[in-house]
Amino acid sequence: MDKNLKTLEERIGFTFQDKNLLKIALTHRSYKMCYRDKAPEDNERLEFLGDAVLNLCISELLFNKYPKDREGDLSRKRAYLVKKETLIKVAKKLGLLDYIYLGRREEKLDNRSKENISARVVEALIGAIFLEAGWETVRERIKKWFTPYLKGLSSERCKDFKTRLQEFLQKEFRKRPEYEVIQISGPSHHPRFKVAVKLENKIIATAQGITKKSAENLAAKKALKYLKEKNLNLTDVQE
Repeated sequence: MDKNLKTLEERIGFTFQDKNLLKIALTHRSYKMCYRDKAPEDNERLEFLGDAVLNLCISELLFNKYPKDREGDLSRKRAYLVKKETLIKVAKKLGLLDYIYLGRREEKLDNRSKENISARVVEALIGAIFLEAGWETVRERIKKWFTPYLKGLSSERCKDFKTRLQEFLQKEFRKRPEYEVIQISGPSHHPRFKVAVKLENKIIATAQGITKKSAENLAAKKALKYLKEKNLNLTDVQE
């Protein structure tokens, strides 16, 4: 574990007194599996904590910025801000990809897969800063990192594709989509989920993702595009 973490601390705007805490935040479980003598602990517990801290902080920021929003609008905006894609953008700005400790096989992953890992490292890093310095400090870091993505938010823009598909199907067909995991592949520490979205027991679209949620959202996106392009009626998608 010989990465120059001082440069990373400059990028994130925070210096750890406990350097080991920072190293744990950057340690993917695959590294721990490969190098148990160097990494007795991975970042999953910090990720759990950071996820809760991030959601609370973003909730506070949105509550203050949008005083007229209802609960549903605030929830959609929060989901948009803490989703994987936004976390990846934050990770890229911080340059986290250069500092994550990965196992030998994971080091050979494509850049997209490493970016997905970096999103979780952002949460672990937030958890580590919270433990080291408390609420006010981590709140300021989160505010700085996420404020650029607060601009131009609207409730419609923040709807994920599962929500959009459900609203479309309820309006057009008065039906709700169903999702089914049809395949799980890859190693246990890095699985890929293949999900089908169905209407009236017929598959409309399928998609893969590193989480069930991401696969469902991508499948919903493909289904929505298919239905709108084909301008189908209900009998077209029934068996």
